[in-house]
Amino acid sequence: MGGLSGAPRLPRHCPVCKGAVIQRISGRPYGAVWFQCDFCKHTWKVRVDDHPDGALEGDVCVVAADGTRHSLGSVVLHAIPEHALTEHLERKTAQSQRESSTLRREIDALSATLSESEAEENRLWNIQKSDESNLQKANAWSVVYNKTKNLAGQLEELHARQQRLISGEYFFQDLPSPISSAQTDASGTFTLLVPRDGRYGIVARASRDVAEKKESYYWFVWVSLGGEHSKRLVLNNDNLVGAGSPDSALR
Repeated sequence: MGGLSGAPRLPRHCPVCKGAVIQRISGRPYGAVWFQCDFCKHTWKVRVDDHPDGALEGDVCVVAADGTRHSLGSVVLHAIPEHALTEHLERKTAQSQRESSTLRREIDALSATLSESEAEENRLWNIQKSDESNLQKANAWSVVYNKTKNLAGQLEELHARQQRLISGEYFFQDLPSPISSAQTDASGTFTLLVPRDGRYGIVARASRDVAEKKESYYWFVWVSLGGEHSKRLVLNNDNLVGAGSPDSALR
């Protein structure tokens, strides 16, 4: 850290490969601290007495329906300044509302068309059932049946698009640049470097294969070290997007 005046800052990049994903691997939250780069595995020691940055330590996990706890490894966490994340969420919310309004009109129009098609399908089905040997009547019903099925599929897709507009995935797009990042190890633990002053949004996403399908998890959580050297944060079911946590930046 030679050449810098004042209190030294905790590193945010590896001094060898310049990688931005580094882990604090031992030491106290002040004094001598060891770091390791997740890319080139370089390990080094930093003397950080009275430094302006602190360590946010914790783990990432989810609890399944049967009560089993699953630690999530290889999850990348980002620390984003409060003002930048707030602006991002407000912009995405406004964009989501505009797109949702357009989709609502499309859904209403398509729903009306689907209802008409279903009524016609039922009418032709009753006619066809009374004269099952009539190929012309069977073909007429088949055409409307396929039309109804296609309309139902289109409506299902519109509803899926509508749900994505309020999902963590949607708000994860085009995130502001983080001031620091870290990745969980195999046991789901992490150390993320953040300034000791100010509030930051901790943003992360993870996925897990469950019964031949993939579950996705998103977190947007406010944290502040409050001037302290370290603080503990656990990302779990309680502060997932949509869980209603008071600490969530995205309810």
